[in-house]
Amino acid sequence: MAVACVTAGFAINVAMDGGGPPRVRMRAEASPFEKPAGMAAPSPPHHTLASLRRAAASPLHIEDLERELTAADPAKRDLVLQKLLPEWVAQNPEAAARFAELQTEPALRELAIRRVALLWGALDAERAVNWAGSLPDATERDATLIDIANGLSSVDPARGVELREPFTVSTQPDSALSNLVQQWAGYDFDAALTWTNARAPGAQRDDLLQRLIYVRAAAGDPAAAARLVTESSLTGQARTAAIASVAQEWARRDGNAALEWLRSLDRGSSEGTIEELSRAAGPEQTG
Repeated sequence: MAVACVTAGFAINVAMDGGGPPRVRMRAEASPFEKPAGMAAPSPPHHTLASLRRAAASPLHIEDLERELTAADPAKRDLVLQKLLPEWVAQNPEAAARFAELQTEPALRELAIRRVALLWGALDAERAVNWAGSLPDATERDATLIDIANGLSSVDPARGVELREPFTVSTQPDSALSNLVQQWAGYDFDAALTWTNARAPGAQRDDLLQRLIYVRAAAGDPAAAARLVTESSLTGQARTAAIASVAQEWARRDGNAALEWLRSLDRGSSEGTIEELSRAAGPEQTG
């Protein structure tokens, strides 16, 4: 059934939640060094888009959605939206967006706008961005733009990153952009790294490099991640944090190798991590 296919596809979007202004009860800021979900074997992104397009062939009327929302227990209305909104967005995204905006209950309105943004972003990001730009509240507008970028990222990670970048500055890390680049690295690490290295120097690029270094280490290649640290432009606290993330992942596989690498680095950026790993390893690995 088309609805079931789209709901399954929508789960990919939900898993790819980005950063930025958190929405009340709906969003959780991802840890800067959280292992990307599904990084080892990412699902082909086009599956979500194909599911959404199939949904357009199944007719849906607003009366169906309103009737089910009215009949549903208030605590389960989000399930009704999850079931029927994907089908409606595939058929008439403008109408679905207007319906979401007109909801008077704040939590339901927020959830509906977010689901519309994720789904519409996967189908037609340009039109979705035009809609988001019409939202009167600046905080809601930015959060919706992030959701659209996440939706687009589920079908085209590179374009999701490109959509978010104009809303960022090089001097300040944007968690939404960093999360999108981290997700992109799960599909095409080399492309994400090349794009990151081409960014203007600053705190944003430093944060992106730290994410990518962690992705490479967590994917099972801490030696390659260590090379990225030494070859990168990271300095100061950003370099120290990257070193620590690599060493911690490496120590889970080979504590001796991690300590040997740390001791080959400048003492200022590795001393604290050496002490931490040495205490965890015990006297047999501290010589």
